[in-house]
Amino acid sequence: MGSDVTYNFVFKLVLVGECGVGKSNLLSRFTKNQFTLDSRSTIGVEFSTQIIQLGRTSIRAQIWDTAGLERYRAITSAYYRGAVGALVIYDITKQPTYESVERWLSELYDHASPRVVVMLVGNKTDLESNRCVTTEEAKHYAENKGLLFVETSALDSTNVQLAFNNVLSEIHRRLGSKAVIRGDFRVPVSLSSKTKGQAEDKKPCCRNI
Repeated sequence: MGSDVTYNFVFKLVLVGECGVGKSNLLSRFTKNQFTLDSRSTIGVEFSTQIIQLGRTSIRAQIWDTAGLERYRAITSAYYRGAVGALVIYDITKQPTYESVERWLSELYDHASPRVVVMLVGNKTDLESNRCVTTEEAKHYAENKGLLFVETSALDSTNVQLAFNNVLSEIHRRLGSKAVIRGDFRVPVSLSSKTKGQAEDKKPCCRNI
């Protein structure tokens, strides 16, 4: 990504969920339009960035992936620190990954801002014939918890862009409506085209690490 790219906000998003639900492939599909069938977990936190346009506003999404750490329960508060959005992902063909959503939400709210925008994501809709978790059940759960909800397929790209864009749009909407307070929501650094260079010199996003 070139240094001449300008953006107005930096939003940190985190991906959480059990190992094997497709977090890395969702991220790869969104940022690179790539999918790997033989996806092997790597140990350590990884993140990618993507700039999207919402009207006249450019948003730089910094998206963090647990990259295999979830199987060792080694995720620390640093992973969640500064996150203003989260995708809690389960595999629609594996009931235990859906049942673990409650635990992931609890961990997320323990470490991130209580006002973090959260989307529940049922991944692998390309395996519809093996579905264990119904859309209705998950949607009802999300509504009761005040979460956004969508079902996706990283394999065939179904709703992947929609999932990330809706989370980013909701964060931006809350900012615009003043539904959040800077500091409490841990909202990002606002960068205008004129001040972007100065702000980057201070490396505001590094405080998220």
